[in-house]
Amino acid sequence: MPTVRSYVFVYLAGEPVPAGLLTMTDEPRNKFATFAYGRRYLARPDRIPVDPVALPLHDPGTEVTFRTEEGFAVFGGIRDAAPDGWGQYLMYKAMGDRLPSEIDLILASGDYRVGALAFGPTPERPERITPWGTGDAPGERFTLEELAEAAERAQHVDELDENLRRLLTAGSSLGGARPKAATDIDGQPWIAKFQARNDTFPECRVELATMRLAAACGLDVPALDFQRVLERDIYLIERFDRVSHDNWLDRRPFASGLTMLGAHESEVSRYSYADLAAVLRQHGTQVRRDLHELFRRMVFNILVTNDDDHLRNHGFLFDGTGWRLSPLYDVVPKPQVGLDRRLVLGVGPQGRDATIPNALAGAAAFALSAEEALAIVEDMRARVAAGWEQQFKNAMVSAADRGRFATCFRLATEGR
Repeated sequence: MPTVRSYVFVYLAGEPVPAGLLTMTDEPRNKFATFAYGRRYLARPDRIPVDPVALPLHDPGTEVTFRTEEGFAVFGGIRDAAPDGWGQYLMYKAMGDRLPSEIDLILASGDYRVGALAFGPTPERPERITPWGTGDAPGERFTLEELAEAAERAQHVDELDENLRRLLTAGSSLGGARPKAATDIDGQPWIAKFQARNDTFPECRVELATMRLAAACGLDVPALDFQRVLERDIYLIERFDRVSHDNWLDRRPFASGLTMLGAHESEVSRYSYADLAAVLRQHGTQVRRDLHELFRRMVFNILVTNDDDHLRNHGFLFDGTGWRLSPLYDVVPKPQVGLDRRLVLGVGPQGRDATIPNALAGAAAFALSAEEALAIVEDMRARVAAGWEQQFKNAMVSAADRGRFATCFRLATEGR
């Protein structure tokens, strides 16, 4: 059926509240969506926009139906609630010979999806609609041993068997390319990332070391952990979009940089860190603080050669009034052969060139004077140069792999 309707829910104070009606049309030459807020939702004092850019809140006495712009199958804020990468891979496995559509990806993503949205066929309550015939498993929990074994097996089969469907509940809701699943540690939600069968280096350990280095450089980093289970590496990062209370779970509204800029994924290289800075100026609640944090993240990506800084890897959280930068995530260095470096996003007047002079030349966009920006760069350069190898050793990265990754830190260690 090319057109599907679904109610969109927003979790407010732990409870799903129907916010409006989404209609998605998926035809070969005609993919688009419409959305209309419900009047009761608009009248709530604690209402939150489903998409702060494409679906702004409006007066409850006015009827407004939003439609996606040309080239967009769905609104960005709703797209953020759907999986990409690993989650899509699991859904492909579950559906056998049929590829999931954009509609499938949104409606079939489960309770572990990022942010505070949910979906259902009626305004009564959210309900997972799955094309593979199995529903959600509310409240089901998995041990790291079960998840590690299932994630490994899922990479080696053509179709998920019944025993692997449980992994689909925990893992298909999440974005990113790495094998991963949702889990709990002492009642707090975490994300577990696993080894991939095609890894050419110990990516779990490298990401752990790099994120710890980011924390040592003063960046906003969630709690991290690492475990070795069934002879497999597991990198753990605490979820910043979930906060456990005594008897309820607070789901914090999330929007990617892609959504906040109203951008299409095919055009991400057109955007820059200065564009994200403009988002903070328009929607932010702690603008100066977050602008400085964003500048530090850009410089850190340059110093560690992280060229996976696309717009989905920059997030924003709603704090009750407006939007803040989310904590840092998905930062992994990439060994390079040549000397030239480029990021996905633009850095300064020289575009995407990943150089310190280019970053310094654009410092004014981050509410920094030339002197302030230079002081930040020199401090971070010193911290990265002095700390990267020890962090890699602490993460048990071998001497051979440390040698491979040394080129990633050349700008910090050699000062060029």
